Amino acid sequence: MTGKGSGPNDALPNPKDYWANRTAGWSAGASDGAATDDTFDRALIEASAIIPGMDVLDLAAGSGDPSVTIATHLAGNGTVTACDMTYDMLAMAQARVDKLALANFRIVSGDMAALPFPDACFDAVTCRNGLMFPADKLACVAEARRVLRPGSKGAWLVWSTIDDNPTFLTVANGLRRYFGEDFPPRMIRHSLGEAGSLSALLTEAGFQDVTERRFAYERTVPIGDDYFRCAAARTIPQRVASLTEKDWSDLLSTIEEASAALRDGDVFRIPIVARLAAGTAPT
Repeated sequence: MTGKGSGPNDALPNPKDYWANRTAGWSAGASDGAATDDTFDRALIEASAIIPGMDVLDLAAGSGDPSVTIATHLAGNGTVTACDMTYDMLAMAQARVDKLALANFRIVSGDMAALPFPDACFDAVTCRNGLMFPADKLACVAEARRVLRPGSKGAWLVWSTIDDNPTFLTVANGLRRYFGEDFPPRMIRHSLGEAGSLSALLTEAGFQDVTERRFAYERTVPIGDDYFRCAAARTIPQRVASLTEKDWSDLLSTIEEASAALRDGDVFRIPIVARLAAGTAPT
């Protein structure tokens, strides 16, 4: 296994532009302070054994998940460096920590396949839903190992298969019904979704004591929650930017109809399934 991908959906052709173009969509649904759902964040904190006093690197940090939660978890003792290639996304993370008055946080724009940090300078590395996208996934994991201090842990969380996460399909179906055209799910999100794919990368990159597990929970979304609006805005941000509130109401009704199989009375029960792997940098 090389970690470089083997198909057209296994890398983004222009990743920096891709994420820059999606900043508005992410901004529409991003928290303006603490995370609205920190389930993934807490799992990464546990898997990477983060405790107060550590210097932590969060890769593909985007708008600040899990780095904002980690900064709060450190309780002022230790630091978090949020690293992402898209500065506009990092600006959202910075705004969140400013609102929370967290002083132990910094942002760095950089490529996780060639990190701008010296060897052995961090006590833990995390990455939430970012490793699926780069062309050279192995280089990204190897760079994380390089910047970790010996005996420290790195943890990665990636989406499981699309069949495990049906709302990616129901949202796409709702968008198709409303706009009358196809918006295929971005299968690159699931490029490491098969059991063993993620742990194999960590092992090949030189991590020791590698573990991987299926991480699943159910998110309860009340009718009228902004969950589906955020999903649509992140999927086709430019297309929905000009929608009126009446348009949005009609679109969300269509998406909810497409998601009817997940509805239970006044709530939607959303399966959320990921793969979570961790490893220790060699001593």
